[in-house]
Amino acid sequence: MLKIDFHIHTHEDRDNNISYNAYDLIDRAAYLNFDAIAITNHNLLTYDNQLESYARDKEVILFSGLEQSIDHKHVLLINFPSPESLTTYNAIETSKTSDTLVIAPHPFFPGMQSMGKKMYGLTHLFDAIEFCHFYCPQLNFNREAVRYSKKFGLPMIGGSDAHVWEQFGNCYSLVNSAKNKSDIIRAIKAGHVQTISSPLTVTKMITIYLKILKNKPSLKRSLIRIHGIINRLRNVSETRNILK
Repeated sequence: MLKIDFHIHTHEDRDNNISYNAYDLIDRAAYLNFDAIAITNHNLLTYDNQLESYARDKEVILFSGLEQSIDHKHVLLINFPSPESLTTYNAIETSKTSDTLVIAPHPFFPGMQSMGKKMYGLTHLFDAIEFCHFYCPQLNFNREAVRYSKKFGLPMIGGSDAHVWEQFGNCYSLVNSAKNKSDIIRAIKAGHVQTISSPLTVTKMITIYLKILKNKPSLKRSLIRIHGIINRLRNVSETRNILK
């Protein structure tokens, strides 16, 4: 059985200020005995011959991948030759081969970037559906994904969606396959895959979520602006008190 994770972000991701880069991730993957991973930064392919060779030296298979935004919805594209050029569902559909993998990440989690009800009109597009690590016994948005997987016969694949180290290694898949790219993808499509995951505590969920938010450049800019406005209001108030 091969240990894999096909949903991981790194410092190269333009949408996040992540502390570790692609090489750090490969080192950590090797340390945690992963057999294969994919770096899936937002709308950005973080993959080249040098990275693949570095991973191979660590006995880790590195798949090309990215988390593409299609109509503001996220889609994981694994092992496509030019995934950044695929900007419509139709383009993805016509580019699929036996050696590519299309995964619906966190499909029923709240937020506009998850597929939600749109999944029911795109069943033909996806090869697998993600079971995401971010859940606890009291709150688990994966339940609808599990029901969907069973109803439509789509394999379920564990993904960390890691943006901070605490996420990586908490949710992954075991694939019954030979250790090469083609066989791994074919095994997943055939359903020879098992999700390994444990629920987080509520405290751990909150801690991880706050760390992710802290790494969002847009949030940082917003907080800086809010802090500036508060300071200006405070200065105006102090000035008025002085003038009284």
